[in-house]
Amino acid sequence: MQASSNPDDTARPYEGMQLSLLLFRYLWPFWLFKDAGRGDRHARAAAYRYNRSMRVHLPGYLLKWVIGAALALLSSVAFGSWSGAGSTALDVYTLISAIWGLLFTCSLCVLLVTAYVYIYLSRNDR
Repeated sequence: MQASSNPDDTARPYEGMQLSLLLFRYLWPFWLFKDAGRGDRHARAAAYRYNRSMRVHLPGYLLKWVIGAALALLSSVAFGSWSGAGSTALDVYTLISAIWGLLFTCSLCVLLVTAYVYIYLSRNDR
């Protein structure tokens, strides 16, 4: 059996993938890792070694989430400044500002967990 000499056969692994899965893999860093808490001792050690080898991808994910968090914070501040400060009624800009603030908070949580995982995998050899 001959290997394919056409470089287009293996050059596009994401071509047939659904957009939702592609977006998930682009933004969510934790799909890269294996569970190092299951299996016998050798399986856990192999999963931990695999996770340590995959930690090199985490700074790229951190950068994506920092940019996303900054955009969410700026959007929250912008919509908050457009809302009616003196009025007692809830307007659309206040609601949009609150949604962007919630997205900022969630992205900050992902940033903290990702940074912790990166530091942990970089410092602990086990």
